[in-house]
Amino acid sequence: MRNIDLHGKRAVVVGGATGIGRASAYALAQAGADVVTVSRREHTAAFAGPADVSARITHRALDISRHDDTVRLFDEIIAGGGFDIAVLSAAVIEPASAEDSDEAHWRRHMDVNVDGIFYCARESIRHMASEGRTGKVVIVGSVSGMVGNPGFAAYCASKGLWINLTRQLALDNAARGINVNSVLPGFTDTELTQIYDAETKAAIAAAVPARVWASPEQIADAVLFLSSPLADYVHGVNLPVDGGYLAAGPV
Repeated sequence: MRNIDLHGKRAVVVGGATGIGRASAYALAQAGADVVTVSRREHTAAFAGPADVSARITHRALDISRHDDTVRLFDEIIAGGGFDIAVLSAAVIEPASAEDSDEAHWRRHMDVNVDGIFYCARESIRHMASEGRTGKVVIVGSVSGMVGNPGFAAYCASKGLWINLTRQLALDNAARGINVNSVLPGFTDTELTQIYDAETKAAIAAAVPARVWASPEQIADAVLFLSSPLADYVHGVNLPVDGGYLAAGPV
């Protein structure tokens, strides 16, 4: 199998300060790409590892729910040389059933998980198409877009939308050489999933065929594959990386 070599490529990772986005940014930089991470907050810690890898990563602050700010920042990144890879990993997850969801709760999920990610995908595709570039757009979804997750109505709804929109964006752009795919993480140990207490986390692990939660780095490996030339003929795939969770059926 060919090694993944992304030297000479530039990437944007939205939601790149923490969790899966952060791990994905580092994986892309390890493969040789120059990476711009984008998030509402600064990095929680410096990227560990070889200095030449960390030096390939720069950061820009952005709230992707603010449409005008998103367009402006993407314009600035494009003016600085553009990019070949877009990884869209920002997300909001807060527990609430439908009857307990007020308008603000619903709007937070839609503003970031749907509208914000759409703006970033749209601007990425516009850039690649206008420059005549081939490119990769990788959306980080969730297995909760495929099956329900009790008590997370807004989150599941937002992630479910991206299952089909990934397919649609792929159909619209495959002939241009722009690959649009998504990764569907299962239960992954990140800052977002600290909402679960230890007992619940153990019960969830017992229900996953692999019997463990994923690490962000394991999800980032799938992101790296879909961002690479190894995935040049992969279009419109929603790839579960879930320890067998979806294969097992309802648990």
